[in-house]
Amino acid sequence: MFDFDPTGGWLALAAVAYVAFMIGRMSAAKGETAGEREMRRMQEEQAAEDAFASLSPSVQADVDQLLAEKKIIEAVKVIRENTGKGLKESKDVVDQRRKQFAS
Repeated sequence: MFDFDPTGGWLALAAVAYVAFMIGRMSAAKGETAGEREMRRMQEEQAAEDAFASLSPSVQADVDQLLAEKKIIEAVKVIRENTGKGLKESKDVVDQRRKQFAS
């Protein structure tokens, strides 16, 4: 009969997982250079700043207060409700605002 070696099985599984991981990394970075990634990041940061600036002063103050209280999820919710942006874009706005507080 077939004699199964558990160590060899785990090794084969690890090899398959590694290959799948590497294929995923290659396909994610496909066609985008480091300069293009940096440009996209800068555009996302500018869009986040513009979105925050478009909010009314009272909403901006509410978001700032929530961030001061470390209530990040609530701040994201306020951004989403007032801008109509998706979760990622709203999180980007909050992250950009937190960067401005840190500097």
